Amino acid sequence: MSEPENGEIPPGIVLVVEDEFFIAIELESVLSRSGFEVLGPASSVDQALDLLKRQRPDAAVLDVTLGSEKVTPVALLLKSWGVPFVLASASDPAELARHDVFAKVPNLGKPTDMKRLVDVVRSLCSL
Repeated sequence: MSEPENGEIPPGIVLVVEDEFFIAIELESVLSRSGFEVLGPASSVDQALDLLKRQRPDAAVLDVTLGSEKVTPVALLLKSWGVPFVLASASDPAELARHDVFAKVPNLGKPTDMKRLVDVVRSLCSL
């Protein structure tokens, strides 16, 4: 991450959990260009949990379905720490609503509007 200019505070550290390689790279690139420090991207629950053992993010962008697993353990840990997150998932809204950890979390969907994503993540980091 580049050094902030004129005493500007960097926007924050953002965990990215996404198993689709090209989407993960796009998320990382867009967030980095917007001044965020990106933790990851992680393509599995285990990778994400390993990253979280080393560093606590200010916010996170999560895909719900990671291959054959769900990101639920990561979301639960983030929630227990009070770290806000947003979903970038093609998951059915009714399915998400059945899980308490996802029920009230914004889902930007796929394909994701990257400008909106940056705006939402910026607002999460300022909480």
